Amino acid sequence: DLAVIGNGMLGALLDQTGRFVWCCLEGFDSEPIFNCLLNNNSDKTGFFDVVLENFDYAEQAYFGLSMVLVTTLHTNQGDSVEIRDFAPRFYHFDRIFRPFQLIRTIRRVRGDPRVRVRLRPTFEYNSTDGYQTRGSQHVRYCGPRNTWRATTNMSIRHILEESLFLVPSEPVYMIFGADESFTNSLRNVAIDFEAKTLNYWKQWCSCLCLPVEFQEVLIRGAMTVVLLQSEDSGGFISALTMSVPLGRTGRPTGDSRVCRLLDECLALPVLRGMGLFDPIRKFLQFAKEMCFVQEVPQHTYSANGTVESKARERRPFLAGFCGLGDVFSGGPLLEDGVPGLRTGENAANSWSRAAIYGLFVVTLAHAFFDARLSQDICTSKLFEKLESFALRACESFSEQSMDNKGLSTVRQPAGAGFFDDDLAFFTWEGSSGLDSRGVSGSDIAADQLPQSSRSVHSLTSVLCWAAADRLHRIAGHFLEDADRAEFWRSRAAEMHEVISVRAWNPERSAFTTHWGGKYVGPSMLRLVELGFIAPDDPRFRGTVRAFEVDACRHAVHIGGRVDGATHGSDSPSRSARHHEEQDNGDAVLEAPSVCFMTHTLLWYCEALRCIGTRARSRRLLEAILRCSTHRGILSEAVDLRSGESWGNAPSLAALLALLRVAPRLSRSWREV
Repeated sequence: DLAVIGNGMLGALLDQTGRFVWCCLEGFDSEPIFNCLLNNNSDKTGFFDVVLENFDYAEQAYFGLSMVLVTTLHTNQGDSVEIRDFAPRFYHFDRIFRPFQLIRTIRRVRGDPRVRVRLRPTFEYNSTDGYQTRGSQHVRYCGPRNTWRATTNMSIRHILEESLFLVPSEPVYMIFGADESFTNSLRNVAIDFEAKTLNYWKQWCSCLCLPVEFQEVLIRGAMTVVLLQSEDSGGFISALTMSVPLGRTGRPTGDSRVCRLLDECLALPVLRGMGLFDPIRKFLQFAKEMCFVQEVPQHTYSANGTVESKARERRPFLAGFCGLGDVFSGGPLLEDGVPGLRTGENAANSWSRAAIYGLFVVTLAHAFFDARLSQDICTSKLFEKLESFALRACESFSEQSMDNKGLSTVRQPAGAGFFDDDLAFFTWEGSSGLDSRGVSGSDIAADQLPQSSRSVHSLTSVLCWAAADRLHRIAGHFLEDADRAEFWRSRAAEMHEVISVRAWNPERSAFTTHWGGKYVGPSMLRLVELGFIAPDDPRFRGTVRAFEVDACRHAVHIGGRVDGATHGSDSPSRSARHHEEQDNGDAVLEAPSVCFMTHTLLWYCEALRCIGTRARSRRLLEAILRCSTHRGILSEAVDLRSGESWGNAPSLAALLALLRVAPRLSRSWREV
């Protein structure tokens, strides 16, 4: 249960006592100066907190409709102290001011509280504490590459010696950030920045389009999505953290501090429905930029929008989340590590690229139908680029549909786990699509895997269809070229017919994850959102019902500890084989811990709503929301047994899924 503050340049996580447990102050993917979240919640280094003498309990909430976090600590003797934390974000002249700063205010509420301020940043992923220098009203924390400064109006001795002191009637102000001196009154700066930040979020919220219900949840979720959008690139960061396992006995996850183009590309109608036009504009500019950066775009980019990946490095001075496993930073992007994928285009590799071609077309199609974006984004050159993407997707589709002889060697889209169908994608084991031997995860022990995992990925084929379908619409609207529109309409119709036959399993009355397969994965829940079938289509109802039967195969963690014994599996591949051996759902029913990806559950909520079971969908949504102290801030996975949150946080995919389903489950304003 963590709270989030940030400003689009940095992000930080605080626990329920107001302790900074994670913060990458130099940028989303920089070294974390506060890192005890991944150091077994260490009480030695890597945090920033306020310790109240005789502490009893804490209360925490965001101040009004803002991202200013208020934590109130209480003693068992009636004393109370309030801590306010925020990262400045407000309009200054003609731009948004978002410095690399954290501002903390400590205020006496009641009685005579005595507190101890502990500010213990570390450097190089906790490998060194650096050294300190002091001035009259500041302390400098110096590391091998960076220097940070804490400026305050309280005695510097209280920081250096971490001594107890009575909170005075005048609030204590602390500004921690870049090594820059203050030329103005610290008090005035802190008060002014807080007032402007509060006003910014108040004005920002006034532009949201909210339903009758779930307003607080949606406001908080939308704010967090905005904070996850990199101001450097316009792309969305998947999460602020890395290496947090998806269950108590699970393996560390990958480094999620990257910009992925998966569910994000399907979320523009969701953001538009919430009134988030500016984030849409920035993301479309990012997508357009990526179209022209490379001849062949990628599924994943770095946090600042570059195509280069950071080397995967083990961080031995971090003990892991709750002490569960190693911590790794960086690592290959989805396309890295797959031989020939960057330099060659054989059948398998072109198929791996087909999905991203479709995603880019689906994303940028929105710009051609919005007059506000036509001048900045929509050009004939962009249309030609998208048309070339669609042609490549169609060619790859034709290759796959015409010849099934080589399907056993055709991988899923680069990175495996495409749209959470392969659980290995979320852990280090599958983050590059390769195991330690450099072999694709989908090619390992092929005889032990179901035939469906060695066949054509159905959602990839649907994205190829979507590319042609969107080109048909754009050609008719933007170019007003009837012949070109008809060409793309006929291509889309042909592909739709092929997919409807190849991906359909008549025995299960469902679309399956792979052509000719028998299992239904989470990706199939997205068919309606892409417009491939209508929500009231009986085929989608059958697909949802089949997914319910297969759901245990897509639990990211089944296991836990009972009487000191470990149950379940910490390996996604072994977990999948474990599911194969179980009767439907037996493993889930017997396990003390069952974790699912949060966004998978929310996509399931939306599917239930589509097929008319709104009551079930609403119950599941409310159960998921109860798993988070700050409703609307979700992590990657949730344990359905205990309600515990697992995985990296906050999860962009989960937040986008929440913004999709919650408004659609709400009553209409016409019913008020």
